[in-house]
Amino acid sequence: MMIAARHPVRDAFSDCSSGTGYDIYYDTKGQAISAFESALADYGFRFNPDDMIDMYGDEGRVHIHIYTDTDDDSGYVGVAILTWYRMDYSGRWEFIGYLT
Repeated sequence: MMIAARHPVRDAFSDCSSGTGYDIYYDTKGQAISAFESALADYGFRFNPDDMIDMYGDEGRVHIHIYTDTDDDSGYVGVAILTWYRMDYSGRWEFIGYLT
């Protein structure tokens, strides 16, 4: 099973992105990850936490595998792309996320 093009999780996930009209900026990377993770969990999906070990630095991009909420990795459904940037003037984090 893959995440369908019109699945509501796509909107919920992208709504956690900065600049979506809600002025969402995060105090920490962990706060951002928690918001995106919660959006997935609401629809029965989860991140592969091993994919997030490369989230270092003040800006970057990571590809994170998405699975159904099972105990193993047999329920692969797609990839989340997260990009981040730490703003100089405030020190807060801008995150953009989308599902493929």
